[in-house]
Amino acid sequence: MTKDFRTNLYEFIHNYVFQHSSSPSFTEMTTAMQISPRSKSLITRSLRVLEKEGKITLRKEGRRLHITLSWSKLPLLGKISAGLPTEAIAQRQFLNIDKFLHGIGQFALQVKGYSMIDKGILDGDIVVCKRAATAREGTIVAVLIDSSDATLKIISYKTGEKITLIPANKELKPKHYAPERVQIQGIYAGLVRMNL
Repeated sequence: MTKDFRTNLYEFIHNYVFQHSSSPSFTEMTTAMQISPRSKSLITRSLRVLEKEGKITLRKEGRRLHITLSWSKLPLLGKISAGLPTEAIAQRQFLNIDKFLHGIGQFALQVKGYSMIDKGILDGDIVVCKRAATAREGTIVAVLIDSSDATLKIISYKTGEKITLIPANKELKPKHYAPERVQIQGIYAGLVRMNL
């Protein structure tokens, strides 16, 4: 068992958890690692090492082994506009926030702009969101507009057949979009402010 094998296994588990909000099965891990399904012991040993390194937590429930990611590192997926929507550019980085917010399906975005200042969300803040495809009226959400432009706004469904994205800044006006143009990516859960 090499360090590269463990690193690749951890990356697979990490990506799987974020896509499916559950841990992969042994079969899925052996397939992803391109090893024989009979090599479960190699996977088990690798998982135990990852647990000792503090990257995962293992819990047995019946015959299934549940894997939970340890959130000493939170994925920083890119920047998000709090002004005019800007192109969402994925970045492969990790933000070290030890024990900030725990749970599956959370991600972080750095705010760019001033459209959410009345909610205390400032330019340069790191917002933490919980992955979601739907949100209730009045929720702060991270959304994609036309599958490319990301923004953080308050969502409203009160304007006829349109979705309204409302800034929390008195100087800016809400904007209305056809529902098919708006994809909710996550619900705002909290923020980190770096006063550097």
